[in-house]
Amino acid sequence: MCQSPLNPPLEGALVQSITLVDRLTRTVPGTYRVGSLPGHLLHLVVAGEVCQEVNGHTQQLRPGTAVWYYEDEVVTGRILQVPWTFYTVNFQALRLVPPPCPQRAWPVGPQAVRCFEALLEDWRDTTVLPMVRHLRVFSRLMQLLVEVLPAGVCRHRADAATQLWWEIEGRLREDLSQPVNLERLQTLGRRSLRSILRGCRAATGTSPMKRVKEMRLSYARGLVLHSRLSMTEIALRVGYGRVQEMSRDYHRQFGLTPGADRRAGPDYDRPRAVR
Repeated sequence: MCQSPLNPPLEGALVQSITLVDRLTRTVPGTYRVGSLPGHLLHLVVAGEVCQEVNGHTQQLRPGTAVWYYEDEVVTGRILQVPWTFYTVNFQALRLVPPPCPQRAWPVGPQAVRCFEALLEDWRDTTVLPMVRHLRVFSRLMQLLVEVLPAGVCRHRADAATQLWWEIEGRLREDLSQPVNLERLQTLGRRSLRSILRGCRAATGTSPMKRVKEMRLSYARGLVLHSRLSMTEIALRVGYGRVQEMSRDYHRQFGLTPGADRRAGPDYDRPRAVR
């Protein structure tokens, strides 16, 4: 029997591991500053209200809001209404592209809450055989992702080509201060340049060098807004040889210079930790 082009075969597992599933409650209002966990981190708020900032974007989190974090992001915020209760799941999925930074918080329906409740129940159930628990938990997470993923993310492919790029990107994120060129991408990916270019385009919709610039500028903005590092130090940390080059690209990406962005930040006059 021939495979229909309308139903191509599916390649490999989308989620490699699940690290944490929980339901957390905060009962004391006030400010917080935390770092998200490595990999993908998905929260779903069921009570309370929070205003927070991630990568320079403000998020208002109320009951029925899902929020997505990716790879060690710095989060600052204020708990406006308690108790603040949310479900959380942390997982590794190299083929899954996170939502764009401006779209990391969005409303979801009651079915998403039911999916999270079922996921947590199976995660905590240690009375069944380990294989049964494994299958149930992964199945529940798949159901949850189908329910909550924004349409923009679902347009991306999840195949071997995209996995190649996400593996390369994970290695690049370990130290963005290092120079990146096509030769280094080939070394990291151990594949042909054509395969890497195709994988990046399929995973992110853009070229490798444009994607690297997006990564650098996103990290730079977090340091601009949430550290006391000088602009020169930030430029070097994210891979720019000259601060003027970073400032030019920063202005094109975010509409203002790094210095102006820092001065306009909501916590400009507050003490800041250095990452």
